[in-house]
Amino acid sequence: MNKISNLPDVEFYDVKEDAQKYIWLAANKGLYRYNGKSYKRFSHPKQKSNSLFQLKLDHLGQLWCNNLYGQLFYVKNNKLQLFYDASQFAKGQLFGYVINLKTIRLFTTTGIYDIDKITRKPIKISDGLCISNANDEQMNYVFVVNSENDLNNNITFKIDNLLGTNIVKIESFKNIQSPKLFGFKNHVFFTHKINNDNVLYIINKDKKTKQKLITPNELKDKTIYNLLNFKGNYWFLTTSGVYIYQLKNYKLVFKDHIFKNESITDVEIDFNNNYWFTTLDNGVFVSPNLNIRQVNLKSLVFKITASCNLNNNEFVLGTNDGKLFFYNTQKQFKTIQLPSKKIVGKLFFDTQKEQLIVSINATESFTINLKNYKITDTGSRFSVAKTFSKINDTLLFYGNYKEGILYNNPFKLKEKKILGSNRVKTSIVYKSSLLVAYINGFFQYDLDTFNQKEIKINEKSLLVNAITKSANTVWLTTQHNGFLKLTNDTLTQVKLGLPKNVQINAIKSDRDYLWISTDTGLYQHNTLTNTFKLLNAQDGINTAVNNFLILKDYIVITLPKSFYVLPKEKGLFKTFKTAKVIIKKIIINDKDTLVKPQYKLPFNFNRIGVHFNSNGFQSNKHVAYQYRIKSIDTSWHQIPLNTQTINFNSLSSGKHKIELKAKNISAKKAVYAPSISFIISKPFWQSWWFYLIILLIIFTSIWLYFWWSSKRKEAKRNIEIDKILIDKKITHLRLENLRSQMNPHFIFNALNSIQDYIISNKKDLASSYLVKFSRLIRIYLDYSQQNEITLQEELNALKLYLELEKIRFEDELEYRVQTEQQVNTKNIKVPPLFIQPYVENALKHGLLHKSNNRKLQVIIKKKSDTILEITIEDNGIGRIKSQEIKQSNHQHKSFATKANEERVYLYKTKLKKEISVKIIDLYNKNKEATGTKVIIKMSIPKYL
Repeated sequence: MNKISNLPDVEFYDVKEDAQKYIWLAANKGLYRYNGKSYKRFSHPKQKSNSLFQLKLDHLGQLWCNNLYGQLFYVKNNKLQLFYDASQFAKGQLFGYVINLKTIRLFTTTGIYDIDKITRKPIKISDGLCISNANDEQMNYVFVVNSENDLNNNITFKIDNLLGTNIVKIESFKNIQSPKLFGFKNHVFFTHKINNDNVLYIINKDKKTKQKLITPNELKDKTIYNLLNFKGNYWFLTTSGVYIYQLKNYKLVFKDHIFKNESITDVEIDFNNNYWFTTLDNGVFVSPNLNIRQVNLKSLVFKITASCNLNNNEFVLGTNDGKLFFYNTQKQFKTIQLPSKKIVGKLFFDTQKEQLIVSINATESFTINLKNYKITDTGSRFSVAKTFSKINDTLLFYGNYKEGILYNNPFKLKEKKILGSNRVKTSIVYKSSLLVAYINGFFQYDLDTFNQKEIKINEKSLLVNAITKSANTVWLTTQHNGFLKLTNDTLTQVKLGLPKNVQINAIKSDRDYLWISTDTGLYQHNTLTNTFKLLNAQDGINTAVNNFLILKDYIVITLPKSFYVLPKEKGLFKTFKTAKVIIKKIIINDKDTLVKPQYKLPFNFNRIGVHFNSNGFQSNKHVAYQYRIKSIDTSWHQIPLNTQTINFNSLSSGKHKIELKAKNISAKKAVYAPSISFIISKPFWQSWWFYLIILLIIFTSIWLYFWWSSKRKEAKRNIEIDKILIDKKITHLRLENLRSQMNPHFIFNALNSIQDYIISNKKDLASSYLVKFSRLIRIYLDYSQQNEITLQEELNALKLYLELEKIRFEDELEYRVQTEQQVNTKNIKVPPLFIQPYVENALKHGLLHKSNNRKLQVIIKKKSDTILEITIEDNGIGRIKSQEIKQSNHQHKSFATKANEERVYLYKTKLKKEISVKIIDLYNKNKEATGTKVIIKMSIPKYL
C-alpha cells in the first residue's frame, strides 16, 4: 500500500471493511479510514492512548475499538465517540469485548462486565482473571484463571446470556503462556505455549470436549497473532507470514504459506475480494488475487531476456549474462551457466528430441540435451534468432535478422536452404504450409516443395507483427490492417472489441481462447462467444504485459526482474463490483454546504461543485463516473478517471436534477448515486413584476420625454420672448441714455455757447463748437441703435462730450482719459454709451458745485486676463453734499443713472454677462468729502 498511497503508519493491528466499503485501520498512531484514495484520522480529545485495537462492527454498522488504557470508542456522525472508560476494570491490560444488542460485554482482568448501551452503567457478570475470549455469532467463550496465584487451574467457559458453563478445564503442572481462544461456527480453537512451543486444542462446543492437535512443525516456534477462517481453510497469522491449513479428521493439512517475511496481524477480504494484510512493522499489503503469484528476482543482478515453455508446467528463463533458470511453476529446480556470458535472445524447445536451442544475441548458439543437460556449442547456426518453427521430425525453420533458413536435421548436420533474404519477424506451421512474416510481407511456403507465395490484402503487402493458431484458424496482428484471421486460405478482419488505442504486443492460442498481451494488461478472448476478460492492475498485474508463456495449467508473464504465475482455470478472473457512490460535499459559490437532496437557491448562487467518491481499493484509478443534468442532457457525460468532482460554473434558472453513476472499469453494472436537485430562482429581471416595472418606466419615460419636449419648446419660446423684451428694454434704456445725454440743459448750454461765439464774432470757435456738437449728436443717435460698440468708439464719444463740457465750464475743468497700453480698445466690446452717464454725474453733481480746481480722470486697465476695470474719479463735493443740494432744489435721480442700473441688471441676469458697478466716497484725513470714485468691472474674452 505504501507504493500506491502514503500510509500514515507502519505498525498496524486490525483491519475492517464497513457497509459503505470504507477500510478501517487500527494502528499505533491511531484510527484511520481509507476511501480508495486517501486516509482520514479519527481521534477523541479525551483519548489517553493513540494506539487502538480490536475493530468490530455492530448491527447498525457502527465501528467500535478500544485501547490499552481501558477506553472503549465507537464512530458516529463521522467522529470518534468515547463510550466508556473501563480503566478501573482493565488495570492497564487490553480487554476483550463483545457487542450485544443492548449491552457491551467486557472481558477484563477483574471479571466480566456488561455495560448498558443507554445508561452506560456496568453490571458485573463474573469474577476471575479473563486471559482470552472468543465468540461466534451465537455464543461467547472465555478462558479464565481463578487468580494469578492459581495458574494451574485453567477453565474455558461458555457464556449464554448471563450464565457461564464450564466446557473445558485444562490442568497443567507447567505455566501456560499466551493462551488464546478463537471461535468459529463448528469449533473453538485454543492455543497456548509451553517452553516456547505452541500447543493447539480444538474444542467441541456441543460435547464440551477438547482434542489436542498435532502442531505442524512450521508453527511450533511461531507467535500466533490471530486465527481466521476463509472458505473453509484456517489461516494462522504469525511472525513469519500466514500459514494456511485445511482441517481434515482433526489434522491440519498444509496448503500454502504467504508473506513469509512479514508479521501479519490481521486479514480482511473486501467486497471485490481483495485481501488486506496488516503487519506489525511493515505497513499494509493488498493482494487483489491470491491465485496470482509474483516471483521476485530483484536480488539478482541479471535480467530476464528470453523464456520458453517445456513439458507440462515447466519452463526456462534466459538472462542477459548467459544463465538459464529452470522452473516448475514457482519452484526453481535447475540453473545452468552457459560458456558464453552473453545475452540469451531466443529459446526454443523440441519436445520430441528434448533439445533446447539457445540463441545468443551475437555470433553464438548452443543446444542443451535436457535428458542429461549436456551443452553443445553450435557456433552461429542459431544465433540472433527471431523465430523457430518445427516442420517435422527432420526439418526446422529458423529466422534471424537478415534471412529465413530451412535446416534439415538441425541438431546433427548443417544442411540448410535459404527461403527468404529479409528480416524475419515470426513464423508458424499451419496444416500443410509454413507461414513466415518478413519485414516486407507475409509469405506462405508449401511444405512439400517450399515454393513461395505472398499473401496480400487488397492487393497490398501484409505486415504481420504476431501470429498464433488454434484448431482451424491462424490469428494475425498487423501493422496497418488490425486483427485478422486466416481460415481456409481466406483472410478476414476481426473486430475484437478491445478499447481504442490498445497496442497488442503478443498473441497466443490455448484451445478456444486467445491470450493477448497489451500495455494495459492481459486479455483472454473466447473465440466461440467473442467475449473478453481482462487481467490488469486491479488483479495484481501492475505492469504492461509483453512476453508470456502458456503452460499446461498456468500462464507465466515474464518481466526483466520477476515473473507472474497465473492459474488458467481456478479463480483467475474475479467479478468486480462498484461501491455505492457517496456525495461527500456540495460547494455553492465556493462555500461548503450541508449535503441534502434538494436545494433552493437565488439566481446568483449558481456556481456549484459536487464532490463524490465510490470507496474501494484504488477506486480513484479503477472507477469511472458519468453524470447528466436531466433537464438539459439526453446522454451521459464521461468524467476522467481519478476525478471525483464536477463543477457547474453557471447553472441557469429553473429546476436541475443532477444524476451521477459509477462503474468499476471491470464491472458489468453501474451504481447510481442519489440524485440531487437544484432549484435556481429566476433573476429579478426575468420576473413578471420586473417586466411590469419596465413597461411602466417605458411609458413614464415616453410621457416625460414629450412633457420635457413641450416644456423645452415652451422655454425656448419664453427665451425668445425674453430676448425680444430685453432687446426692447435695452433699446428703451439706450433711448433713456440718449435722452439724458440730450437733456435740455446740455443742449441749451451748448447752443448758448455757440450764440456767444457768434455775437462775439468768434466765427471759427462757433463753427468748431457747432461741428463738435453736431458730431456728438450724430454719434449718440448712431450708437443708440447698437447693442455693443468697441471700447475705442465709446472713448471717442466720451472725449468729444468732455470737450464740449469743458467749454461749458469755461475751461475750469481739468480731465484726463487714460488707457493702459495692454488694453485692446479696438476689439473689446462694451455696451454703448455706458461710461458717459457716470462721467455726467461726476460733472453735474460733483464738480458743478465746486468753484475751482475741478478735476476728473477716467482710467481704463485690465485687472486680469478676463476682467476690464474702468475707474471714474472726481474731486467734487461728494455724494452726501450733492444729495443735500438736490433735496433743497427738489431734483430727482438722473435718467442716465437709473437707466444704467437697469442695463447692468439685464446684462447680468438675462444675458449672463458679468458687469459690476461700485461707487466709493472719497475722504481726507479730517473726514471731509474729497470726491467720488466709480469702479466698473466687466468680463472680456481671455484672448483680448
